[in-house]
Amino acid sequence: MRKIKTLILFLFLSILGLAKTDKYRLILTSDPSSTITIAWNQVSGENPTVKYGIVDYGKDANSYPLSKTVDRTENFRGMKNQFARIKNLKPNTYYYFVIKDSEGVSKRFYFKTAPNDKSRMSFIAGGDSRNNRVPRKNANKLVAKLKPNAVLFGGDMTASDNDAQWKDWFDDWQLTTASDGRMFPIVPTRGNHEQSSTIYKLFDTTHKDSYGAITFGDDFLRVYTLNTEISVFGDQRKWLKEDLEAHATTLYKTAQYHRPMRPHTKGKAEGIDRYNAWAELFYDNAVKLVVDCDSHTVKTTFPVKPSKGTNSQEGFEIDNDRGTTYVGEGCWGAPLRKNDDDKNWTRSSGSFNQFKWFFVDKEKIELRTIKIDNADQVGEVTNEDPFTPPSKLNVWKMRDGKTVAYVYPTKGLSNPEVEFSPSVVSNFPNKNNIEISINVLDEGSGIRQVEYKAISTATGDETILGTVTSAPFSLNTNFPKEGQYKLVATIISTENISREISKIINVGSFETSSTIMISKDSNDMEEGEGNNGTVYLDSSDLELGYDSYKNQNYQKVGLRFENLGIPQGAKITSVKIIFTAKDSNSDNAQSTIKIEDNVNSSEFSTSAHNLSNRTFRENTVVWDISAWSQGDHGENTTTPELKELLQALVDNPNWQTNSAVTFMFTPSGPSTTGKRNKRNAQSFNGSSQAAPQLLLSFQVGDGATVTTEAQIKPGVGINTDNPATPLDVNGLFRSSVRDSNGNLYPCSREIEGAIGYDNVEKNLKICIEVNGVLEWRVINLNQ
Repeated sequence: MRKIKTLILFLFLSILGLAKTDKYRLILTSDPSSTITIAWNQVSGENPTVKYGIVDYGKDANSYPLSKTVDRTENFRGMKNQFARIKNLKPNTYYYFVIKDSEGVSKRFYFKTAPNDKSRMSFIAGGDSRNNRVPRKNANKLVAKLKPNAVLFGGDMTASDNDAQWKDWFDDWQLTTASDGRMFPIVPTRGNHEQSSTIYKLFDTTHKDSYGAITFGDDFLRVYTLNTEISVFGDQRKWLKEDLEAHATTLYKTAQYHRPMRPHTKGKAEGIDRYNAWAELFYDNAVKLVVDCDSHTVKTTFPVKPSKGTNSQEGFEIDNDRGTTYVGEGCWGAPLRKNDDDKNWTRSSGSFNQFKWFFVDKEKIELRTIKIDNADQVGEVTNEDPFTPPSKLNVWKMRDGKTVAYVYPTKGLSNPEVEFSPSVVSNFPNKNNIEISINVLDEGSGIRQVEYKAISTATGDETILGTVTSAPFSLNTNFPKEGQYKLVATIISTENISREISKIINVGSFETSSTIMISKDSNDMEEGEGNNGTVYLDSSDLELGYDSYKNQNYQKVGLRFENLGIPQGAKITSVKIIFTAKDSNSDNAQSTIKIEDNVNSSEFSTSAHNLSNRTFRENTVVWDISAWSQGDHGENTTTPELKELLQALVDNPNWQTNSAVTFMFTPSGPSTTGKRNKRNAQSFNGSSQAAPQLLLSFQVGDGATVTTEAQIKPGVGINTDNPATPLDVNGLFRSSVRDSNGNLYPCSREIEGAIGYDNVEKNLKICIEVNGVLEWRVINLNQ
């Protein structure tokens, strides 16, 4: 009978085409913005391959453009552990993947790489899950609901480190995967309940002794994972000291390890060796937050420094300016112990199931202790906002009544407060002899040096411009070539902590291209025709045309693109919008495209008619849409040229480089019924990486004059006469340079490309550059 059941199960799985894989996990061992390790247990089947990409194709493995075979296999703890190390990923990007083998395809999962700048990030830290599966499962469920950038796990995953317990642990770990398939990576630590090779064999750590460090962001947060189960001196301490000193300019440094220096329960011995090996290193090198485990209690300390002074206890005393905050002591599911060994520098302690949830930004670390027993009642954060605590989240209230502990960079280390001078976007007509500088608003503890570098917005190439070591921290420099740059100043304080500021500059005459993505759910929307203009910002797709949902009927679609990076008066050489097809459709479809008459359009809201109530320019572009196939992202899903629509806004003197624009798509063409006259595109909510994109090219400097109908009419001549009387503005052509008396301003850099139109004489007057000199030119439209 048992053989019959096994055969039935085998046939059932074969029909479904499921790969026989389980016990999935993501692991971080190096740069979290560009690499990740996907690991699993291969139950059966051959030749497993990870198929992945930035567009969600579900379980359609063959549609994913990228693939990675297994780098390492470890037959350990009753599992065939497979490790596929994925590299060259884009930062802050969602990736979707499946595992395909000879027997089928796994479920579809996805993850998000970490940012590579100083964006705010979220982490969960804790350990000691051991063998109490109920609280362990509760904690795992909360990981899926809180959606951290990474989980820092402090060891003692199981009680006995045997096959059965590890299989249970990995089965329980699947609860950390969100309901939509999003997974969250782990940075594992060895505990005293793991054998020497366990973490290495189950989590593919880069070092067999399972210690190392990972930097999140652009020199933003470096996480040190240490091993308390081997010598804390010798090679480990030597590496730690050298690495801390090599990363002196990193804004934050944190550490995780298993056994604490000073346990907060009397049943645990003091960690004398750990104190002697690491405490002074942490303090001297500005390690601001340490998470430990093992004692099965709960603690948060005040910032402390190693000390043997009169105010010290057990080798520490409070130092609010430069001290290290120690938190943790386990409780992810291990048996609880009494918190009966507080110190005079203990801020608060307890005994309950918990982990730490902390956010890191440029100003501070924001730390909460989360009680995990009510996990099923807790709400869920969104992918777009992982920082607002969800409903019914049980946050521990410390003795002082506060639920949040703040950890700051060492006072003075990041305090120099500066801004670029000038603070707005600058245009430089020549690439040589450019003077750049910062204004020091607050010197803090002092500035040691400022390093300037230029990053091409077109290619990403970096050029170090120079380093200044004395006030006023200005630099006269030459740029490698003409173009648009992100100018970055890295300010290093006298205590070797860095701060970075940046601005966009335009150097010389150039043409550049960029791609602007829809960046939030309030930047794309649908407005229904048949339901009183109801607006949807959370739709999983964008129907260009007909939408049967809640009587939308023929609906308008709005797209808003932010921070275009175009200086006022630039010449737009190309503007197109590209979509990603969510569905296939070959029926006739047409859309009329307009641009909002606003030099900095606002985000969409859910107010009725929020799109159609805006003011749009009269000029339109009609798009006869080609047939789409699911997943298309190319010529068929790209609009016609829209540069004339955008040029009118960029010519406005109120246009700013960081302005935002809104396009409206309205169904047009022959009246149709049902699902005809429709194309279904991915929205930001449906897939942020497949959301609509603005493909943009423009010229700055020489040649960046206004393009109008008059200038491209056949037979139009140039008359260099300069009429003495002001020109009247009429119709298509408008002047942006008249004073309150109606007179034209002198032709200057600020108004290059401005125009005026004399309706009587049919003269079009344009300010352009001729042989390096700006002057008015007149085009007579009668010639």
